[in-house]
Amino acid sequence: MKPLLEVRELTVAYRVKGAMKYAVKDVSFTLNEDEVLAIVGESGSGKSTIALSIVGALPENAVVVRGKILFRGIDLLKLRPSERRYINGKEISIIFQDPITHLNPLRKVRLIFKDLFEDHGVEFNIQGVLELLRRLKVPDPQRVLESYPFQLSGGMAQRVFIALALVLNPKLLIADEPTSALDLTIQAQVVRLLREVRENFRVSMIMITHDIGVATSIADRILVMYDGGLVEEGSPDDILLRPKSRYTASLVNSTKALYKGVMSWTY
Repeated sequence: MKPLLEVRELTVAYRVKGAMKYAVKDVSFTLNEDEVLAIVGESGSGKSTIALSIVGALPENAVVVRGKILFRGIDLLKLRPSERRYINGKEISIIFQDPITHLNPLRKVRLIFKDLFEDHGVEFNIQGVLELLRRLKVPDPQRVLESYPFQLSGGMAQRVFIALALVLNPKLLIADEPTSALDLTIQAQVVRLLREVRENFRVSMIMITHDIGVATSIADRILVMYDGGLVEEGSPDDILLRPKSRYTASLVNSTKALYKGVMSWTY
């Protein structure tokens, strides 16, 4: 069976003050149907650049130097912008770490959903949206739909953003640091919600995170990145109990120390 997503020798650089700074260096990996893959690394390791490359949202100073990103056999890097926009949201969706900044502050949540449907040529189904919000355990979804983004708490905004990502039934969901802007209690709630999404929706997922505790609680397989390259790949048990690199071991130990005495570090 062919993988749903295949990244081949992806290399991405940023133009910074006339020089090229390489953020991703010859990275290759696959993602299978119904699989959750976590990409773990510290800030600046290149993991979010990979996510932005997949959805075609790299900043203007970024250059894909080489490589392929094959989604269902189609090289996303060769598509026209209009083709990428059609795939994004309908086939591939992304959840960002700070949803409030990615929701139109001048539109009620209901209209943000309506805009998404119309952008993809799909008839707006308000009852389907309400049912999805209920499945995602959003209290009083009718009130939420009539709210503006700034009226939502951080955790509620993240649930709404997850609903926006799922409402058109994509094949791939990318979660780019979805818990980093939240306090620990809300982080745990969002992680549990993403686990339920994994169990209840037929969607493959890439989880981008600096937190190995988050990664091991949800992923089937983990990639560890450092300085733009892949350091290690393995199952959650392999990464936690049998890390091959010193860098991976240091990530595991620092995460254990962070959560000690606060909450279960594996959620």
